[in-house]
Order: sequence, then C-alpha cells, then structure tokens
Amino acid sequence: MLAFGLFTAGLILLMTPSARSQKPQARKRGTPSSGSAWAELTLKKMTLREKLGQMLMPYYFGVFESAESSAYKDLVHQVQDNHVGGFILGTIRGPLGIERSQVYPTAVILNALQGQARVPLLISADFETGSGMRLDEGTNFPSAMAIGATGDPKLAYEVGKDTAIEARAAGIHWVFAPDADVNNNPANPIINIRSFGEDPQQVAQFTTQFIRGLQENGAIATAKHFPGHGDVTTDSHLSLPIVPDDRQELDRNELIPFRAAIAAGVGSMMPGHLAVPALEPDASIPASLSHNILAGLLRNDMKFRGLIVTDAMDMGAVTSNFPPGEAAVRAVEAGADVVLQPPVPDAALAGLENAVKSGRLPQERIDESVRRILQAKARLGLDENRLVDIQRLNNTFGRPGFADDAQAIADRGVTLLRNSENVVPLDSTHPLRVLLVSLSADPDPYPSAVLENEIRWRVDSLKSLRADTQFVNVGSLKLPAPETYDVAIAALFVRVADRKGNVGLPEDQSAFVTQMLSSGKPVVVLAFGSPYLISTFPSAKTWLAEFSTNDVSQRAAVRALFGQVAIRGSIPVTVPNAVRRGDGLQVSPNPMSLAPAPETISNLLVPAFTQLDKAVADGAFPGGVLAVGLSNQLVVHPFGKFTRERGAPAVRADTIYDLASLTKSIATTTSVMILVQQKRLDLDAPLSRLLPEWTAAAKNDPDPAWRARVTPRMLLLHDSGLPAHRDFYKDAKGHNAVLARVLAEPLVHEPGKQVEYSDLGFILLGEVVERLTGESLAEFARREIFAPLGMSNSMFNPPRSLRARIPPTEDDRTYRKRLIQGEVHDQNAWAMGGIAGDAGLFSTAGDVAIFAQMMLNSGIYGHHRIVTRATVSEFTVRQVIGNSARTLGWDVPLEAAATGHFFSSRAYGHYGFTGTSLWIDPDRNLFIILLTNRVNPSVENIQIRRVRPELHDTVFQALGLTTPAAAR
Repeated sequence: MLAFGLFTAGLILLMTPSARSQKPQARKRGTPSSGSAWAELTLKKMTLREKLGQMLMPYYFGVFESAESSAYKDLVHQVQDNHVGGFILGTIRGPLGIERSQVYPTAVILNALQGQARVPLLISADFETGSGMRLDEGTNFPSAMAIGATGDPKLAYEVGKDTAIEARAAGIHWVFAPDADVNNNPANPIINIRSFGEDPQQVAQFTTQFIRGLQENGAIATAKHFPGHGDVTTDSHLSLPIVPDDRQELDRNELIPFRAAIAAGVGSMMPGHLAVPALEPDASIPASLSHNILAGLLRNDMKFRGLIVTDAMDMGAVTSNFPPGEAAVRAVEAGADVVLQPPVPDAALAGLENAVKSGRLPQERIDESVRRILQAKARLGLDENRLVDIQRLNNTFGRPGFADDAQAIADRGVTLLRNSENVVPLDSTHPLRVLLVSLSADPDPYPSAVLENEIRWRVDSLKSLRADTQFVNVGSLKLPAPETYDVAIAALFVRVADRKGNVGLPEDQSAFVTQMLSSGKPVVVLAFGSPYLISTFPSAKTWLAEFSTNDVSQRAAVRALFGQVAIRGSIPVTVPNAVRRGDGLQVSPNPMSLAPAPETISNLLVPAFTQLDKAVADGAFPGGVLAVGLSNQLVVHPFGKFTRERGAPAVRADTIYDLASLTKSIATTTSVMILVQQKRLDLDAPLSRLLPEWTAAAKNDPDPAWRARVTPRMLLLHDSGLPAHRDFYKDAKGHNAVLARVLAEPLVHEPGKQVEYSDLGFILLGEVVERLTGESLAEFARREIFAPLGMSNSMFNPPRSLRARIPPTEDDRTYRKRLIQGEVHDQNAWAMGGIAGDAGLFSTAGDVAIFAQMMLNSGIYGHHRIVTRATVSEFTVRQVIGNSARTLGWDVPLEAAATGHFFSSRAYGHYGFTGTSLWIDPDRNLFIILLTNRVNPSVENIQIRRVRPELHDTVFQALGLTTPAAAR
C-alpha cells in the first residue's frame, strides 16, 4: 500500500504563507508569462537522471502512514532519488471492495512531497466520474454514458468544471478524463458506460465540453484512449485487445472525437494499450508503444502538440509482453512524454538511462518531452506556487453545490425503455409494499445501500434481498410469497471494472431475475451500469435504466421511479434486438403537490363564498380566507377586510393569520409524531421522566397518586386531568415562570377518565419537544415540518416587516392595552415569549393547505416525507374516552352543531380561538380551512360558532359530497 507519513518539515511547509494564499488556477492561454523562461532555465540545470525522472509518474494511495513506514519511504525515494515528475492518485482493493484515498491525507502528503522536490510535482488522477472516483469525500458524478443519455453536452461542461475545482483544491493538476472512445461494440468489456455513446459526433460534442470545463477551471484534461478503445472485445488490463477497423472506419468513427478534442485545445492525450493493425502493422505492438501511431498519426498528421501520457503501464496488455524497463523505453521511443504507473519505477528509470547512454534514445528526444512537462507545470502556475491551501480546503472541496449539480445531471440521464404496464411512476401517497432484490455482478456486500435508503421512506414496507459474486450467493435467496408485496424491484448492478473481463450478469443471477418476472406481480427492473443488459430479459415489462452505478445514480433512479423528477433520458447506444439509440419514454413528474382547482370547482363553491360575505356583513368577522382542497386541487378564496374600519386593507390569499390553537395540531402534535417515529419519545412513559418537576405538585392534587400516571398520550388526548386554562400571564413573566406555574397546577380530575380540553397540557408537550431536541419548538417545527414542506409563511413571532400582511386580533384594553397585531393573541403564549405548545403559530391558508394535503397523503408532500403512513394512522384514529372522543392531538366531529352534518367518521380537525379552523376528511380526500380574526375588535363576538358548521355543510353540498363516502 502506498501512503504517506507526516513529519516536521512537512508541517512547516503546510503553514507557509504561500500555501495559505494559493489560488489554484492555470495561466490563461496567450497571456505573457515567465513560465516558458522558467521551463527553459530549469531544463538547462537538470541532470539526465532528473530529466528522465520527470517522465515517470508512479502511483500513490492517499491515506495516513507513519514516516517510518516502507510505503512512505518509497514515496520519498521516488522524489529524492528518482526525481519523478509527479504521481497518480489511486485506490486499492480492500476486503469489502474498492477503498478510495482521503482528501486531507492526500493534500498533506502532496505538500510534504512538493517541499522535497526540486522541480514541482505534477499530480494526476483518473476522475472520469468526478473526484469521488478516487477521493472518499469527493463529488461523484454519473458515468459518461449517463451524461450522454441527457442529450445535453453543456452538462458535460458542468461535470468538468466542478471536477477541476475540486481537483485543484486537493492538489490534483492533471485529470485523466474524458473518455473519448466511441462504444460501438456491445461486447466491449472495459469501455461500455465510460463512453458518451456510439455516435462519434455526439461523443465529440460531449468530449469537447468536458475538456473545456476542466481546462477553463485550472486543470489539464486528457482525451483517452487514442486512437479509440470502443470496438474491442478484450480488457486491456488483462491482455492486448485488437481494434479490427480499417483506416477508413477509424476516420469515420473512432478518430472523430479525438480530432475534436485537439481542436478544443486538449492538454493531453492518452493512447490505449491496443493493437490497431490499420495503423501499426506489428500486431504485438500496442498503440501506446507505437511510433507509427503516436509520432506518426498523433504528432505529425493530427498536429497534436500537448502531452502524451501512456495508459497505466502495469496493465496486462503491456506487462505480459515487455518488462518494465523495456516497456518504458518503447513508450518514449514511440512519442510518449510521460510513462504512467510503471509497475517498477526504478526498473523503468534504469531502462531509460541505459537507452539514452547507449544512444537508443537521443538526448534531444528526452529534452523534447521534459520541455513539454515543464511548460505544462508552468501553465498550471506550479513554478510560482506548488502547495495545497490546507486551511481553505473545505471551503472549496466538497461544496454542496457540486453534489446538487451531480444529482441534477444524474436525474436528467435516467432512461425508461419499457413501461408496458404503466407501473412507472409509483405513487408514495398510496399504500405500497415493495420487494427489492439487489443483484451485483461484482463482489459487493451492500450494492444498493443508497437505493434502499432512498426507497424506504417513500413506501409503507420494504423487504430487501441482496446477492453478489462473493459475499452472498444468489442461490441462498428465496422470494417471498407474492401476496406479501405489491410491486417488486429488481436492481441489477453491472459495473465496468478492470481485470473483470465482462459486463454481464452471472447466469444464476439472471435465472433469479427470470423467476421474479414470472411471479405474477409487477416487476420494475432498475438497471445500473451496462445498457446492453436489457437484451437478456425480453420478458421484462418495465425497464428503467441509469447507465451508472454510483450513489448519485441510485438516488436518481429512485427519484425517477417515484415521479419526483421527469424521465427524459434517451439511450445513447443501440442494443441489438432490444432498443435503438435515441429510444426512451418520456414521463412527466408527479409533483405530489396541490394544484389550483379549475374554474368549474370554484364556481361550485360560490354559495360558500356568498355565505362568507353575508357573515362579514352580519359582523361575524372582518374578513378571512377560505381554502378548500379536494383530490389534490385547491381553491383559495379571500374575503372581507383586515378590520371593520373604512379604508382597511382587503384580505388577500397570502394574508397571514394568528392560528391560535391550530398550533397544537400543526406544530406541536406533528413535532411529537416525528419524535415518536424517531423513537425519541414514548407516549406511554410517565411524564415525570421527561419533566422531573412534574411530580413536585402531587401533594396538591385531589389524589397524590394521580400525577404519576400522566403520560404524553394523555396530554394529546386531553384526558390528563389538567384544567382547561389558567390566566398565568397576569403574574408570571417569561417562559420559565409560566412553565413553572403550569407544572404546579393541580389536577382537577382523575387521569384517563374524561376529556377536558386543556391548553396547559399542550404547553407541557411543547416543553417536552424542546427538552428532547435541545431547540425551541419554533425552530424544530421550522426545520422538520415547515421548511421541508415549503411552508415559507408559517412561523412563530413573525418579524415586524410582515405586519402589513397580518390582520389585527383583539383591541386589548385591559392587559396589553393596545391593538394586537403581528404578535400572538393568546396571553399565556405571549408571556412565554410568543412560542408555546398551545398557541403562537402564524400562517396563511395556502401553507395550512399544504399541511392538510400532507396529512391526506399519509405524511408525505412534494416528495418530502414528514411522518409515515402508520404514524398518521396512529395519531388520527378516533379514541373514545368517557362520553367523548378525540384523536392524538386532534378533535373529531361529534356534534353537527359544531362541525356540520357531513364529515365522515374518520375526519379530524381543530379550531383556533382567534377564528381559525382546519378539518380533514380522508374518506373524501377533502379539507376545509377557514382563517379569520373574529376576535377583532373583541373576543366577545362568537357568531363564528354558527357560521362554521353552516359553511362546512355548504361546501359539502356544493361539491356533491353529502352521501357517505367509502374509506380510501
């Protein structure tokens, strides 16, 4: 294992002013620079061994190693004794799969090694799919073929740009990407999804954009694998592939992207270890060692003037035919400037030295390559500053915006090739039991980690089976009975990996997929990686492909499968007897959000609007907003004014109201639901376990034993024995003072025996939330409920800047002695600072409608899961207590005089003292919201008690919902 050690000199180098001020940008083309002069001066001062060392680029693995370790000492040896020109950052194969380098160790060792090198080191990495391909903390982008499936070359530029920025931040200057191969052979075992596709013009467009993205942001790009690795059937890591095409075919296909790359100013070319008889008659000589191909075609005919770097020299196509020293000499003879990853660097250097001393390699040929290498280093600015800015590394590397870019690109590339049963998209708002079978054609104990996590929160149950080629044999899997799931997902992972030799699914795994397809249940095949796998399963009726296997691609496939994003990809290759290039079904996204109802629905509700206008005229309230949601369609109707005064502002749809006790259901109860679901709160635990002060007042209760029996569940059901209300605000100031009075308040009846609606119980629940989370109820609700749902107008303590949108509530002549506007009306909540479990929330009808639809959707809205379907069911089921009934945190329709005649038995809702209400009927997929400020100017006005049930009945009648509804 190659790694690094840190020593004192390295630490000193890390903290130098030049390191702290580094700006990793390449010099702009065509601008005057001292770089060329530096390159010439440096070249003149170099010994032969130093020059030859510049042409070598060994491998290293960026993890911590002691300075005394052999791995670290070898790196120092390469720099100090062999004078290597740079290193290639890599990965290793661990017991559980590929292990990647780490960014901080990588950067630290580079600074340490740069400090010991007389000439700046040029550091490279294969970042075909972003820095995450080699660095654990880096950004993973989808493969080239997944980018090609988007049809948008500009996205390749974005990948190149983000990759270059992260690369330079970590000290990587030279990126071995993009892959410019045209994958026109379905049997190709090593290019496959690494290519942008099979059309040479399309590959050229994506290749040049990727190059521009890299080089315009400070990195050297590399077009590979010249003259084209797409039409082969052998992995060059194992043996020497043969490109069968004649010269005319090469010109029509393989060479087109490379010519485009040169025209785009690509900084380097990587020849492949390929036998190309059309260009090199000796079939034993790979392109990487062929003078005809490198010096003849690439340099002389195609006029390429940049760096030529071999493919890794430890690959079987070379090592099986040539020893390390001879291979290095032949590469330089052919025209290569840099010998990449020689299996034995010392042997490669010795071979080059002997070749020069014997006259086999002219000194001028060496100077020619070293001059190019030094000029490249100067263009990168390494002659002025070679160090990584460790202090600022996390300001540039791993930015969330890069991950967002990667996700957006992966989303665009998802391709639907079959959907004959119209299974796609799946709908998370409906009950859904999913069987997921993840099969990997490679050693991988957990191939679908991200996939499972992304699916699990969207469905009601997920049964997961996994198999691979090493850890779990598919023969040990047993399909569950079809009646135990609604839909099956076969996630097939076929990675392109060196030394693997194929890109197919093992026969036993294919047989298992065939068994799934014959189960009689809908089966969605999610194909990750090779596009050609679809030909193996002609009976698969639903085939969703993402031509990539990494985390961001798994997430993209699920987002597409469940309708979170549109499906727009088109396959960039032809699969014989299955699909043609350009195929791909288009599917619009399911926004899973409320849509404006058509005018026909609004017209049906005119009687309700008229009724509200009459209520305003009768003095029931100054104005308000009615919102009615039916089957995901929303009508919002503002009416009246802020106050009864002439000239008062008219109410608008976005007017913000004090929700009063709707706070209990929307903020506090939902917060409790989340904590219960997270197993941070047990509803049946003694309240004293959560609020130890609770037991102190037991001596004041009618029965001192009662208090120990009170639980959070009782607070939610209002059967804790606490009284309805107390005016603590009159002599208690501040959160803690009011809370202490609530905790000390004696119980008025035995817990669990009867319902007494109590503000006090919800004040305690708000405190429970705050103690369990370590943050205010307002902040927890904002982060966990309002922000994910997009309820941007929902808040406690709205800022003064919003008061023009908030109608006043009471003109308080006795306590606050002012008109209350923009601050909570509830006096106890106000005394507690405006944030309490029973009151304090402000919102709009539109935001409350979002919340209501989330509840109707069983806990999900806009593809954001707030709570599970099971949690919603638990909290909204009717529970009879004595001669009353409640749900956990909600009221239920008991008397027509209060709610109207037509709500179903499964409906639930809540009222707010200021004149607000929210009622939800899951059987009819309906909610009705009424927000008013009926307490303006006085709380004595209670006409709303008559208006609300009449309004509910009018809405039901207008929509034709007066007959009993079947439960959904």
